[in-house]
Amino acid sequence: MALLLIYDRNNTHADPVKELAGCWKRGDIVEVMDDSVVDGVANPIMPPFILVHVQDVTRAQALKYMDAQRDQSGAIMRRRLYRVLVDATPQQIRNAIGADRYVSVTWTQLRSYVQNKQTGQTE
Repeated sequence: MALLLIYDRNNTHADPVKELAGCWKRGDIVEVMDDSVVDGVANPIMPPFILVHVQDVTRAQALKYMDAQRDQSGAIMRRRLYRVLVDATPQQIRNAIGADRYVSVTWTQLRSYVQNKQTGQTE
């Protein structure tokens, strides 16, 4: 199954173009890993990251969330096209994240909070 390493801060830059294209934002999926790589309970996750174990999604299925948003010429407009709306997740999930920076969920529990930044649509 898949592990999503999610950035938990909003970085900024004085140049708006650089901020959009180069700064990690809260909820950005930094890496998608196979769940055999790390266990958030045995190996604590340090700020500014959150580790989300998605029980019924494989790494191969989750890799699409690593895509960057590109313009027509192929230049990167945003580091990631998708983000997890961390603050909108249910209280139970936020509590687990706050306690351990790790949470294990099903895709059904998470999908409504995975947003395409370009369209604003959730999965």
